[in-house]
Amino acid sequence: MIIRTAVTADAERIAGIYSHAILARNSTMETEPVSGNTMAARLDALGSRETVLVAVDDHTGVVGWGIVKAWSDRVGYRVACETSVYLDPDWTSRGIGSRIQQALFGFCRSAGYHHVAVKIWADNAHSLAMHRKNGFELVGIQREIGLVDGVWRDVAIMQCLLD
Repeated sequence: MIIRTAVTADAERIAGIYSHAILARNSTMETEPVSGNTMAARLDALGSRETVLVAVDDHTGVVGWGIVKAWSDRVGYRVACETSVYLDPDWTSRGIGSRIQQALFGFCRSAGYHHVAVKIWADNAHSLAMHRKNGFELVGIQREIGLVDGVWRDVAIMQCLLD
């Protein structure tokens, strides 16, 4: 298993993993599956201090991915970013999410970020636990911030301060 920077050829598999999460209705406010072309365009649109990393198995190919996005384009927030991690459902509970998050931290440090935030559906216990394991602490819960399929969704905000 290696973790590397995503390339355009990974877009279809990244889109498949993300679309599964979208349809599962357990981790993202997007409601329609995304195509490989859409994901390729998102990869192309990343800024110089943003990235997508993929976890690649020798036999399966891309089994998970994570993203670093700038928190804001305002200068004062230049030290803050947001990360997200998504895994193929057949590859969960193997430590891959933690490996991706640690690799994202490495990129964050090299890009000059100090504050890393995540937004997680408050009822996604597995993701909350993985992020706690990787040094995140709960900052608060945004109540009813999302409405998906007529259901109000609470979002947990977690943060990790890098040294």
